[in-house]
Amino acid sequence: MKNRTGWVCGLLLSSALALQGCAADGVPKVQPIEEVHGSTSTKPVNDDIFIPSGVFPSTGEKAQPPVAYDNQLSDAAKASTVGSAGPLMPSVWLYVSLSSQAFLNGTELDSGVNTRVWETFLRKYGFPFKTIIGPEKLENSAPGVLVLPSLVALSEREKQAIMKFRAQGGSVLSTWLTGVRDEHGVWQGFAFMKAGLNVDVVGDTQAEEEEHFMMAYGDSPVLHSLLAGQRIWLERLKGVYPLRLQGQQAAAQIMDWPRLSIGKKVNATLVFGEHRQPTGMLSRSVVMGYPERLWLSADPKAMEAIAHNSLTWLFRQPDARLAAWPHAYSNALSIAVVAPEVIDDFDLAFAERIEEIGVKATYYSLSVKAAKSPSILKKLQEQGHELGYMADYFEGFQGQPADKQANRLKLMKQEFAQAGLVIGDTIGFYAPMEAQDKITEGLLNQQGFTYFVTFMDKTDGRLPVLLPRAPGVDSTSQPLVMLPRTQSGPEDLMIEGDPDEGLKKYLAEFESALAMGGLLFVRFPNQTLLDDEQLDAILGQMKTHAKRLWMAPNGAVARWWLERNRVSVQMDMANGALRLSVTVAGNTPLSLPPSVTVNLPYANDSLKLVPIGPQEATLINMVALDPWRVAVSLGQLAPGTHRWKMQFERAVLINKR
Repeated sequence: MKNRTGWVCGLLLSSALALQGCAADGVPKVQPIEEVHGSTSTKPVNDDIFIPSGVFPSTGEKAQPPVAYDNQLSDAAKASTVGSAGPLMPSVWLYVSLSSQAFLNGTELDSGVNTRVWETFLRKYGFPFKTIIGPEKLENSAPGVLVLPSLVALSEREKQAIMKFRAQGGSVLSTWLTGVRDEHGVWQGFAFMKAGLNVDVVGDTQAEEEEHFMMAYGDSPVLHSLLAGQRIWLERLKGVYPLRLQGQQAAAQIMDWPRLSIGKKVNATLVFGEHRQPTGMLSRSVVMGYPERLWLSADPKAMEAIAHNSLTWLFRQPDARLAAWPHAYSNALSIAVVAPEVIDDFDLAFAERIEEIGVKATYYSLSVKAAKSPSILKKLQEQGHELGYMADYFEGFQGQPADKQANRLKLMKQEFAQAGLVIGDTIGFYAPMEAQDKITEGLLNQQGFTYFVTFMDKTDGRLPVLLPRAPGVDSTSQPLVMLPRTQSGPEDLMIEGDPDEGLKKYLAEFESALAMGGLLFVRFPNQTLLDDEQLDAILGQMKTHAKRLWMAPNGAVARWWLERNRVSVQMDMANGALRLSVTVAGNTPLSLPPSVTVNLPYANDSLKLVPIGPQEATLINMVALDPWRVAVSLGQLAPGTHRWKMQFERAVLINKR
């Protein structure tokens, strides 16, 4: 097997290491780019200055069919493409189009800010790059990564040069509108974006004022440094609206704050893919549906992480990171049954229904009600379901004095104990109506609760969060786990209006959340009012995605997140070869196999891990997540550090003519 890892050494060490490590919330440790000098005028522009009125219907569901663009290379481009071998070291070519500059200068927006943002970013992270101006320089650029920063207007010659670049095996990163107008500013439509970038523009967010949050897909090949479902605010600037895109694979959605704006619209605003060119060469592309102007006002850490992850993927650099969930699941699914009423035989029937698809729920009961049905609760525990605290009576904790909250928590636990109910070592809490405050959370922390459930406003991601233990608590105690509820339960959406429409909204929201790779926390009230047909639809959807879903009660999710916190993953260079290192802290083996996601240099590559030292664990299995990623299970690793050499082998490609 031919070792092809040496070529990444320079860039891996100069730029990728700049993003190593994560803060407590999982956000990459990056610093904002320094001030980008120059005018960033926010003078009003017409909504149709970039995209003419009427191109998109007001619903944003479909775009007008684009005028076909001839994506065949000219004879001159073909002649200069044959035999091109590409560079020995990758480079970034940052293209400046005089046609696009001239058009932007007429919009009262700074025509140079798009280029300056990228120059500042590329210098900061040590990417080798060169800014090139004009089609002649573009035509003579060796393959690498070509950055097209919001090049609204392009000449035919420039479009041909971009296609030639891809035909030679170069990769492209494009932002916002590319080549939708010609060198004279005349509207050309989205045909070039379809033919040259492999993306369909199906709408924008002009008609949806609330939809200005980008939601990241967790563990995506091009967004893996962000949290699953991470919410990123984008400025709403008149005339400059994020695009709705369709491509080979999506990596982020544009939505409203609570992530409910689903409907029939296409929500993807960042897409990527890899396509074989007419020359036989493979070319990758990343298309970001927002311009650099919106980057400047957004969270700089998140925007830089997106740019960095995208570029390294376009450079075909391998990457390895710890996945959020046990091998080889992409999501976790937990069902919470919130029980303000007495739990009875009706709830046992519900438990039997969810058990049919392999789900065990967590039941959160009021202590005053639990004391009236201890036998039913014990039976649920015997069947594998978990029990958690809700409160002493149905009233929120928020705003109550600390002494009253403390007394309520004490009484709650006493009444459970008097009823003979044992929660166990995993102590969970879900406040009535999610009405809790900092005092409540502080008391849970001090009293040694394992986890608590909270509303989505406590985190921008869709993953659990670990909170340090309060001062004075046993120093050996593990962190307190916060489980965010980031989606609506079925009955939350069905209780008002048409139940059938509410169910459709729930099912659509579930699918949207599934794409983001986080915790799908689904709640039901006890004594649910759902009929058999409605419950069949809900559970059938869960069963359909069972291979991707780690179905576990909330206590198990919290325990896994604490166990996962013991694992760290690093990829580096050692003796000229890539090396994967996995460290397990603590003194006991892991109860569930951690999953390491690896980005492959080429689609469908084979990955081989060669142990360094005889003590390493034996590889259990490896699962392809998509053409560009594999999930590696390393089994029940013993505590300590384990290392492997990473070797990649190209898949055998057969050209059918």
